[in-house]
Amino acid sequence: MKLLIENFRKFIAEDAKKIIAYHGSNVPIRKFSRDFGAQGVIWFSEDKDKITRGESGACSSKYLMKVELTVDKTAGWDEYDKLALMQIEEEFDSIKLDDDWVMFDPKRIKVIDIEAPTCK
Repeated sequence: MKLLIENFRKFIAEDAKKIIAYHGSNVPIRKFSRDFGAQGVIWFSEDKDKITRGESGACSSKYLMKVELTVDKTAGWDEYDKLALMQIEEEFDSIKLDDDWVMFDPKRIKVIDIEAPTCK
Protein backbone atom coordinates (compact mmCIF):
# COMPACT_ATOMS: atom_id res chain seq x y z
CA MET A 1 0.00 0.00 0.00
CA LYS A 2 2.83 2.39 0.86
CA LEU A 3 4.42 1.79 -2.56
CA LEU A 4 1.08 2.47 -4.25
CA ILE A 5 0.73 5.82 -2.44
CA GLU A 6 4.32 6.80 -3.32
CA ASN A 7 3.75 5.93 -6.99
CA PHE A 8 0.52 7.97 -7.00
CA ARG A 9 2.30 11.00 -5.52
CA LYS A 10 5.07 10.66 -8.09
CA PHE A 11 2.49 10.43 -10.89
CA ILE A 12 0.75 13.59 -9.66
CA ALA A 13 4.05 15.43 -9.26
CA GLU A 14 5.12 14.60 -12.82
CA ASP A 15 1.90 15.88 -14.41
CA ALA A 16 1.23 18.77 -12.03
CA LYS A 17 1.42 22.39 -13.11
CA LYS A 18 2.20 25.22 -10.71
CA ILE A 19 0.09 28.36 -11.12
CA ILE A 20 0.73 31.65 -9.30
CA ALA A 21 -2.56 33.29 -8.35
CA TYR A 22 -4.10 35.59 -5.73
CA HIS A 23 -6.95 35.54 -3.23
CA GLY A 24 -8.44 38.51 -1.38
CA SER A 25 -9.88 38.26 2.13
CA ASN A 26 -10.77 40.35 5.17
CA VAL A 27 -8.37 38.22 7.22
CA PRO A 28 -4.88 36.90 6.44
CA ILE A 29 -5.11 33.26 5.38
CA ARG A 30 -2.14 30.97 5.90
CA LYS A 31 -4.03 27.72 5.33
CA PHE A 32 -7.11 27.52 3.12
CA SER A 33 -10.23 25.54 4.02
CA ARG A 34 -13.35 24.67 2.07
CA ASP A 35 -15.39 25.51 5.16
CA PHE A 36 -15.20 29.22 4.36
CA GLY A 37 -15.46 29.22 0.57
CA ALA A 38 -18.65 29.98 -1.35
CA GLN A 39 -20.23 26.66 -2.36
CA GLY A 40 -17.37 24.84 -0.64
CA VAL A 41 -14.77 25.87 -3.23
CA ILE A 42 -11.99 28.44 -3.17
CA TRP A 43 -11.62 31.10 -5.87
CA PHE A 44 -8.37 32.67 -7.09
CA SER A 45 -7.30 35.00 -9.88
CA GLU A 46 -4.06 35.24 -11.81
CA ASP A 47 -4.89 38.95 -12.19
CA LYS A 48 -3.84 40.58 -8.91
CA ASP A 49 -5.15 44.00 -10.00
CA LYS A 50 -8.61 42.55 -10.67
CA ILE A 51 -8.87 41.82 -6.95
CA THR A 52 -7.54 45.19 -5.79
CA ARG A 53 -9.90 47.00 -8.21
CA GLY A 54 -12.84 45.13 -6.65
CA GLU A 55 -13.78 43.28 -9.83
CA SER A 56 -13.47 39.77 -8.42
CA GLY A 57 -16.10 39.64 -5.71
CA ALA A 58 -13.39 40.31 -3.12
CA CYS A 59 -13.81 44.10 -3.03
CA SER A 60 -13.87 44.23 0.77
CA SER A 61 -10.52 42.45 0.86
CA LYS A 62 -8.11 43.73 3.40
CA TYR A 63 -5.40 41.15 2.69
CA LEU A 64 -4.12 39.70 -0.55
CA MET A 65 -2.66 36.20 -0.50
CA LYS A 66 -0.22 35.20 -3.22
CA VAL A 67 -0.47 31.43 -3.69
CA GLU A 68 0.90 28.57 -5.71
CA LEU A 69 -1.82 26.28 -7.06
CA THR A 70 -0.96 22.72 -8.02
CA VAL A 71 -3.26 21.50 -10.80
CA ASP A 72 -3.29 18.28 -12.81
CA LYS A 73 -6.61 17.97 -14.57
CA THR A 74 -8.42 21.25 -15.12
CA ALA A 75 -11.98 21.82 -16.28
CA GLY A 76 -12.88 24.88 -18.35
CA TRP A 77 -15.93 26.87 -19.39
CA ASP A 78 -17.52 23.89 -21.20
CA GLU A 79 -17.64 21.75 -18.08
CA TYR A 80 -18.52 24.70 -15.82
CA ASP A 81 -21.51 25.63 -18.00
CA LYS A 82 -22.81 22.06 -18.33
CA LEU A 83 -22.07 20.32 -15.03
CA ALA A 84 -22.69 20.87 -11.32
CA LEU A 85 -19.64 21.56 -9.14
CA MET A 86 -19.92 18.10 -7.56
CA GLN A 87 -19.81 16.50 -11.00
CA ILE A 88 -16.77 18.55 -12.00
CA GLU A 89 -14.98 17.65 -8.77
CA GLU A 90 -15.41 13.94 -9.52
CA GLU A 91 -13.25 14.28 -12.65
CA PHE A 92 -11.12 17.40 -12.16
CA ASP A 93 -8.99 19.00 -9.44
CA SER A 94 -9.58 22.57 -10.59
CA ILE A 95 -11.52 24.84 -12.93
CA LYS A 96 -9.94 27.60 -15.06
CA LEU A 97 -12.28 30.36 -16.19
CA ASP A 98 -10.27 32.94 -18.14
CA ASP A 99 -7.79 34.18 -15.48
CA ASP A 100 -9.79 32.82 -12.52
CA TRP A 101 -9.29 29.47 -10.82
CA VAL A 102 -11.59 27.36 -8.67
CA MET A 103 -9.85 24.89 -6.37
CA PHE A 104 -11.45 21.95 -4.58
CA ASP A 105 -8.57 20.61 -2.47
CA PRO A 106 -6.90 23.02 -0.01
CA LYS A 107 -3.83 20.75 0.02
CA ARG A 108 -3.16 21.93 -3.54
CA ILE A 109 -2.88 25.56 -2.35
CA LYS A 110 0.39 26.88 -0.93
CA VAL A 111 0.46 30.41 0.49
CA ILE A 112 3.60 32.21 -0.68
CA ASP A 113 3.00 35.73 0.63
CA ILE A 114 0.39 37.91 2.34
CA GLU A 115 0.08 41.60 1.51
CA ALA A 116 -1.95 44.18 3.44
CA PRO A 117 -3.90 46.34 2.93
CA THR A 118 -5.20 45.92 -0.63
CA CYS A 119 -8.52 47.79 -0.88
CA LYS A 120 -9.12 51.40 0.04
